[in-house]
Amino acid sequence: MATTRRQLFTGFTEADKPGRIIAGGNKKPAISQKAPLPGILATPAPDDSTLGPVDPLVILLNRCTFGFKESEYQRALSLGYTGWLQEQFNYLSLDVSALETAISSSLPRVNWTAAELITEVKSTGKPGLGAKDLTAATLLRQLHSPRQLLEVMVDFWSNHFNITAASAPENYYKVVDDRDTVRAHALGSFPNMLKASARSLAMQYYLDNVSNTKTGPNENYARELMELHTLSVTGGYTETDVKEVARCFTGWTVTGQSANAPVFSFLSSKHDTGAKTLLGQAIPAGRGIEDGDQVLDILATHPSTAKFIAKKLCVRFIGDTPETSIVDQVAATYTSTNGDIPSMLWTIFGSAEFMASYDRKIRRPTEYVIGVLRVTEPTLTAEYLAKISTPITTMGHMPFQWPAPNGYPDSLGYWINTGAMLSRWNWAFGLAEDTLGSPIRINIPALIGSANTPTTLVDRLSARLLRRSLASADRDRFINFAAQGGSPTQVYTGTTLTLRSRELIGLMLSSPYFLYR
Repeated sequence: MATTRRQLFTGFTEADKPGRIIAGGNKKPAISQKAPLPGILATPAPDDSTLGPVDPLVILLNRCTFGFKESEYQRALSLGYTGWLQEQFNYLSLDVSALETAISSSLPRVNWTAAELITEVKSTGKPGLGAKDLTAATLLRQLHSPRQLLEVMVDFWSNHFNITAASAPENYYKVVDDRDTVRAHALGSFPNMLKASARSLAMQYYLDNVSNTKTGPNENYARELMELHTLSVTGGYTETDVKEVARCFTGWTVTGQSANAPVFSFLSSKHDTGAKTLLGQAIPAGRGIEDGDQVLDILATHPSTAKFIAKKLCVRFIGDTPETSIVDQVAATYTSTNGDIPSMLWTIFGSAEFMASYDRKIRRPTEYVIGVLRVTEPTLTAEYLAKISTPITTMGHMPFQWPAPNGYPDSLGYWINTGAMLSRWNWAFGLAEDTLGSPIRINIPALIGSANTPTTLVDRLSARLLRRSLASADRDRFINFAAQGGSPTQVYTGTTLTLRSRELIGLMLSSPYFLYR
């Protein structure tokens, strides 16, 4: 039997896995000041009990966007909590034509068919160009698209149905999977996305079902379908169920490669037509592709799938250990709506658990880098994409690069470590202190407004960058840092104002007040 993707990582510790070993190295943070930094940069989340309630709209925007610009915040204020959500769910009403035109012009492969992609690969011998375009387009959409909830959900489902785009043919077929499987269904129906994923050329290759035949069954897709895509590892299936599911998907494959016309196909000659049983349900003998479709229907409607998907959504939007009560509510919504994704999200966003969840989620590296850019709104020139790709890669969170089928971790414990923190601080201070070079430059006057004293700078920037109040002790620390031993009411001008502003911006973006959301 073929080695599974998971088996490749058997025996690795958390510290060995990608995203940990390369997260920041031994670099020192770009902080030159003598002010009391440790008290500000401590990694635990702020104590919200001392801060009072956080505006629900701010919680919503922090969880449903990659960071929000001033204009987006003002629009959300005008629309209100429900109005903003309605607009995001109705994402086709949000104009992305200019962005998509720019993407199509500079990254054309994101719109290519599978046939066009494989033709290029065969003619150039460069299979990674499709993944390169897709990765760049993904970052650009996260950074610039007004359809922020859609981009958040694309990221979520791409991670759920993880396909590593690090080797052929996944690195070019993932382009089609992203467009036609994940993006097309991210705010639609989970059962429909599940069925699309089962027929995805990239998934067929990634989990080896392309070679699953009645004479040589391959269980890789069957196992991950149940463990990672639907039921979960505790969802009640057995090893016998894995074998039976694999039998049901024999003959599901990809044809037309040699003719540069790859398509999903069912080959009846490769299919096991015998009777099968899955989770106690009979699958009759003598059929064909219907066997696999029945499996997908059984799994999509199973209570364990409802609970698993509900919990993953709650982990993403509420906290790493969501309360059982809200998971059960979302699972009930899944069942009553046949896996309608917007309905499940409405249940989450309307819950008391969501309203009380501030500071329970950490920004993962991509969310952090993109978030910093979105809240600071710097001037960007042509080379900026390389500047943001480097820290994301260094921190171990580049899209489509997680090697195992379980996707990037979505838990605080995985992403909080010394190397990761140093990398984030370097990035934030590099941007704030203008050491990244010309491609990315923040506009200091736009961020600070009329503020010109340590006290007014702290209050202005905490409102502008953090959208929240500071604990009294932390506010004092920030003010003392900005004052550098002088009066908190001293007036800064010229280069001194710019310098103190840059230092304070870097510090706020490096603090737990921005790291947590």
